[in-house]
Amino acid sequence: MVKGVPDYSPEVMTRQYAELKALKSRLRAIDDSNWPISQRVDYMVVLAEMRGFEFQHRVLQPWKRDPAFYSTTNLGFGPKMHGAIAIPDLPLDQFEAAEMAARLEAVPEALRQARDNLTDARGDLARLAIAQKQVEVNVYGQLAEEAAQLQPELVAPARRAQTAAREFKVWLESIEAQLPAHGGVGRENYAWYLKNVLLLPHTVNEIETLGEREYQRQIAFLKIEEHRNRDIPMPAPIRTRAEFDAKRKAEDEDLLRFLREGDWVTIPDYLTHDPQEGPYQFPFEKDPSKPGLFAPPLDLHFFFQAEFRDGRPLRAHNLPGHAFDGLQAARDTRPIRGEPRMFFVDGVRNEGWAFYLEEMILQAGLLDDRPKTREIDYILGAKRAARILPELMMQKNSWTWAEANASLIARTPKWMKPGDAVAQFDIELYLRQPGYGIGYYMGKIELEKLMAEVAMQEGDMFDIKSFHDRFRAAGAIPISLIRWEMTGQDNEINSMRD
Repeated sequence: MVKGVPDYSPEVMTRQYAELKALKSRLRAIDDSNWPISQRVDYMVVLAEMRGFEFQHRVLQPWKRDPAFYSTTNLGFGPKMHGAIAIPDLPLDQFEAAEMAARLEAVPEALRQARDNLTDARGDLARLAIAQKQVEVNVYGQLAEEAAQLQPELVAPARRAQTAAREFKVWLESIEAQLPAHGGVGRENYAWYLKNVLLLPHTVNEIETLGEREYQRQIAFLKIEEHRNRDIPMPAPIRTRAEFDAKRKAEDEDLLRFLREGDWVTIPDYLTHDPQEGPYQFPFEKDPSKPGLFAPPLDLHFFFQAEFRDGRPLRAHNLPGHAFDGLQAARDTRPIRGEPRMFFVDGVRNEGWAFYLEEMILQAGLLDDRPKTREIDYILGAKRAARILPELMMQKNSWTWAEANASLIARTPKWMKPGDAVAQFDIELYLRQPGYGIGYYMGKIELEKLMAEVAMQEGDMFDIKSFHDRFRAAGAIPISLIRWEMTGQDNEINSMRD
C-alpha cells in the first residue's frame, strides 16, 4: 500500500512473482518423504497455495485483465483489490471518521492507476465491472447524503469517490466494445489449476460428464417427487421480516436438534442459531437505488423463492455447513491448517461439505414429513448441477458470460428468470474465480467417494458420525489430501506433486 493505494504496477508485480519463485524453490528443496502423513499433507497445502499464487501471476493477472478487480467497495462481489472499503454505519467516532476520510480520498488515485494497469482487459470482465461501478456510484452517493446529516466531514471525500467511480465506469464503457470478448483462462490453464491448485483428481471432460449425469439425476428425482406430491400445494413464500426471523429460528433449531439427536455429526455448543444473521443479500441487492427486500410487491430471486417457502435445505448448507466451518476454523490453532486458506484452495472442500448436507438431510429423514421441501431440495440440486457446464464453457472461452447466464437460467427447473440476482452473481463469480461453480458438486462427489472407501475399509465397524467428525477435523483443505490422511492411499496425490 502506497498512501492508501495498493500498488499493482508492472514493476511491483514482477518483483513479487520473482520472490514467489524463490520461496517455491526453497519448499521443493525440502525432502518430506519420511515425514508422517499429516505433516506431508501440510506440505502439500503450502505447495498448493504457492501454485495458486503462481496462477494469479502467470494466468489470471486480475490487475491487468479484470476491471471488476478494482472494486473500491467491499459489497460482496468476487475477487477484488486489496483495501476495498466496507461502507460503515454513521456516525463514526473521530478516529474512525478520519480513517474513513483517508480511505475515500484514496479512491480516485486507485482508479487512476487502474487505467494504467489494465493493459490486457477483457470484454466480459469489463461489462461486469461497468454494472459493478454503477452500484458503487450509488453507494458513495448514499454515503454522502447520510454524511450530510450525521458526519459532514465525510461528504466531500464521498463525493470525490463517487465522481471517480462514475468516471471509471464511463472510461470502461468507451473501451469495452473493442476488447476481446471472452474472459476465461483457457482449457489448458484451467486443467492445470484444477490439478495443481485445487488438487482435484478429475479432468475437465470427466467433470463435464459427472456434472451432466448429476443434473439428469436431480431432474429425474424431482419429477418423481412432483408426481408423488401432485395433490399437495407448494407452500407460499413468507412476506415479512418478522415471519422470516421466526421461520429461520424454528428451522435452525429443528436442523441442529436433528443432527445432534440422530448422531449424524458432533454439533458443538458454539454452533447455534444467530438471530442477527438475517437474509443473505447479493451485491446488487445492496444498491440503494433498489427497493428493500420485503418492500411489496416481493421480487424474490431464486434462493429466496426456496428459503421463503422452507429454508431447511439452504440452512443445512449455511449453518452446519459454512457457519460451522467458520466457527471451527477460528478455533483451529494449527500453524498451517489453522490459517486462512489462500487462492480458493479450500473452496471445493467447503462448498462440497455444505452442498452434501443439503441432500444428506433428505436421505437421513429430516424431510420425510415435508414432501414439498423434498422437491425444493431437488430443485436446488438441479440448479447446482446446472452451474457446472457454464463455468467449464466460460473458462474454455467457448461461451461468453451472457451465454453462460442464459444456460443456467434455462436449465434451472423452477423460479429463475432472466435478470435473476442469483444467476447474475453466480456466473460472474464462476468466470472470475475458476473452480467455484464446479466446487459444490465436485466436492460433494469427492466426499461421497471418500465415505464409500472408508466404509468398505472399516466394514461393519463404520460409523457415519465418526466419519463426519474425522473429515471435519482434517480442516479446510482439499479432499484428496483428507483422503490420503484418512485412508493412507496416496495414489491421487502422487500425480499432483510434480
